[in-house]
Formats: sequence, C-alpha cells, structure tokens
Amino acid sequence: MIDVLMMPGTFCPHGGDNISEEFLRDLDPARFTTRIVDYPAEYGSPGTYADSRAAGREALLGAIGASPNPVLLGGYSQGAQIAGDVAAEISAGRHPELEVRGVALIADPSRPHGRCVGADPGGWGISGERDTGLPTWWAAAPGDPITALPAGNPLRSLADMTEFYSLSSPEAVAHWAQTMLDTALSRSLQPWWTLDHWQDWGGAAAWMKGYLTDGRHTTAYLAEGHCKALADAVNQELS
Repeated sequence: MIDVLMMPGTFCPHGGDNISEEFLRDLDPARFTTRIVDYPAEYGSPGTYADSRAAGREALLGAIGASPNPVLLGGYSQGAQIAGDVAAEISAGRHPELEVRGVALIADPSRPHGRCVGADPGGWGISGERDTGLPTWWAAAPGDPITALPAGNPLRSLADMTEFYSLSSPEAVAHWAQTMLDTALSRSLQPWWTLDHWQDWGGAAAWMKGYLTDGRHTTAYLAEGHCKALADAVNQELS
C-alpha cells in the first residue's frame, strides 16, 4: 500500500474542500490509503501565509515520518505549495529517512511551465517555478491565475507582497510593511514588468475575476475533470 498524505487548500485546515476530496475519491482504494493532514491553511486571517506554510511543512514532515508505508504527497493550492516544497527538500537529501514515491499537485502556486496532466494551460505558478525532483503530476485549469499565470502579469507582485499579510494586530501590520520593504530592497520581486513580457502586462483584472468569481481556481477542477485526470495518471503511472 501507498499512503496518500493530502494538504488541503486555504481556509480548509481539516479538509472539506471539494477539490482535494474528489482527487482522493478517484484513487485506486486497492493501492492507496488516504489521509488529510491538518494545518492552519490561513492567508492573512488570522495568521500569515508564511506562518501557515511553515506550520504545514512541519505537520507534513511529521506525517511522513509516522507513516508505516511509502508515501504519495498531495496538495491543492496552498497545500500544493507546501507539498511541493517538502518534496523538493526530500529530493535534495535533507530528510534521508523519509520515503516519498511521488507527488500530485492541484493548482500549485509554483507549478513549472509546461508541466501538467493533459493540455498545458500555459503560464506557470503565481509564485514562480519550483521543480520537486521527484515523480510529480500537476493539474492546472486554464485561466487559473494561481497556477497558470502569464509571465508578465502584474498579479505576480501580489504573490510577492502578501506572503506576510495580516491585519490581526498593529504589530502584524508593521511586520507586513517591513517584509514588503525588505522584499523590494533585496530585488526578490518577480520581474514581470520586463519589456520581453509587454504583451502580458494587461489583463490582471480579467485573471483576478477568474479567481474570484469565475471558478477557475475552484469549480473548474471538478467540472472539467482535472481532478479525475490527475488521479487516473497517478493510478496508471505510480508503481
């Protein structure tokens, strides 16, 4: 058996997002056992995205270590960011005691360009690109700005600037402001504004609408079969 450790999306710390559940349902029950890994799953309310990811990383590493079987890491949205990052650490040799067979990521904010089950929607993750170094399957819906954003879209700055976003206290606001300044001064912002990307500069509002109201980051994964296609690929290709 292979244990599937699933990290759900933002604001679903204990599971309950339909995308994660649909993917897990479509895995072969004769080969896979499934488990949701709890973590804060916050984005500025009340905690920051950075703190949530750090807690999720610790929870996932602990779950892998406690698993009696080889593991498949899974994640949706923020959970995909965490699962992919942990996989990259393992492939780099940072946790030699842990056995992970593969990774299945849905709407990964760091999906590399061209890596997708089914048709490539173009673009790449809003936070940039990250390879895991392990066998990995990605599901990415066309028009989802979290995982299929054009290179020169201004929304990339939103991802760069909101990692420590929180309005929970004056101290949190001050910390967020300081981290934005530090990010800018360290030249760590994604260079979406380069002349090479001028054709992508427009359209930020349309891409945001795809996220907020058009279901490109949510219902599209169910209605268009992306979760099922991802599970089918894992069922067929993971030994």
